[in-house]
Amino acid sequence: MEVKMGIEILGICLVLIIYLCWRVFFRPFNLFRDFGDLGFESVSKTGNDIYKRNAINEMRKRRKNGKLPPSYPNGWFAILESESLKAGETKEIYALGQNLVAWRGRRSGVTYVADAYCPHLGAHLGVGGEVKGDCIQCPFHGWEFDGEKEGKLTRIPYAEKVPGFAQIKLWPVTETNGFIFVWFHSEGSGPSWNLDPIPEIVEGKWSYRGRSEMRVACHIQEIPENGADLGHLNVLHCDSAWSGDDPKSSWISRNLIQHVWHGTWEPNVNRSHEAIMKLTHLIKLFNRFSCLHINVDVRQIGPGIVILHFDTYFGQGVFVQTVTPIEPLLQTVTHRFYSGGWIIQPVANMILDAESKQISRDIRIWNRKCFLDKPILIREEQTIKLFRRWFSQFYYENSNSDNGRTNYFKKG
Repeated sequence: MEVKMGIEILGICLVLIIYLCWRVFFRPFNLFRDFGDLGFESVSKTGNDIYKRNAINEMRKRRKNGKLPPSYPNGWFAILESESLKAGETKEIYALGQNLVAWRGRRSGVTYVADAYCPHLGAHLGVGGEVKGDCIQCPFHGWEFDGEKEGKLTRIPYAEKVPGFAQIKLWPVTETNGFIFVWFHSEGSGPSWNLDPIPEIVEGKWSYRGRSEMRVACHIQEIPENGADLGHLNVLHCDSAWSGDDPKSSWISRNLIQHVWHGTWEPNVNRSHEAIMKLTHLIKLFNRFSCLHINVDVRQIGPGIVILHFDTYFGQGVFVQTVTPIEPLLQTVTHRFYSGGWIIQPVANMILDAESKQISRDIRIWNRKCFLDKPILIREEQTIKLFRRWFSQFYYENSNSDNGRTNYFKKG
């Protein structure tokens, strides 16, 4: 009896050890964080959850927004991560102020994205709609729209003929580097550039290590502008990542561990929709000893994609960052991390966690700041002015700001 119990206990311990090893060494990092109370600490420590949320919403409404640029610049935007949409599945999407439906064809495996509402009687195709081959079938009356035929209506189950003019609007779609992207343009023009696949990802040379996703309450331009704002790096991001998203409340002093950053930012003269950032990073111990040098090559691709290649002592890797506007002052920021085999999963988890801590510090600022159309800039901050001139190419004169109520480019 005792031997049998001992074997059972040993078996349970073995299962626990295997599970812990899987979590530590093989399970990809996965983090979701709403913007929550970052920057709203004055109300987040008192009252219940309903009181906190109402108080935060009231403070958001009172925030001075300034003269905002258009809410939705032109470009490619991620709406889903590839593995989240299986063949034969549909997804309800809300992005860029639009109700959309995405589905993946059963035969082809191709992803299609369309306006969500059936032109027959307005049913939402993403709520109960089914995939038939490469068609999406409306849940209300069974009308089928073919993704391979530009969204044309091809079948009505109770009718012999279908109206030839009936179709749903398909959006330009491309799928690469772990994401499904749609093309948005304020004037309805088609894509003016393509997205390049990252060979190490699409060829399977580097392994997927994990992801993070955050909701941010700010204008989309604030987020990529951070890359050109070199002056904030050694102020906001100099404290150790172990200090968390609010270093002032941490016991770890800058005198013990300090991040030191140097960087450059400039438009890509060969590809006008891209900008290039070169970043070097090191850690200083006790303000004397330098260690953990990291070189980062950053490409800003249009308004909503950033590719960060980095080289460390542990090996090489890449972050794919996407920023997608949900509504005028709400963004989803997603990171997917890939690396070579020398960066084992525990190290990858630490890198992803450190990245999430650092960007949380930015989110605390973004959630509460006012966008200034004409900020006071000093000589050392000319890259911000350069960035704004570069970013303006993604707005058109009929691009509206403030959810369509005002024109950003109108004088006065």
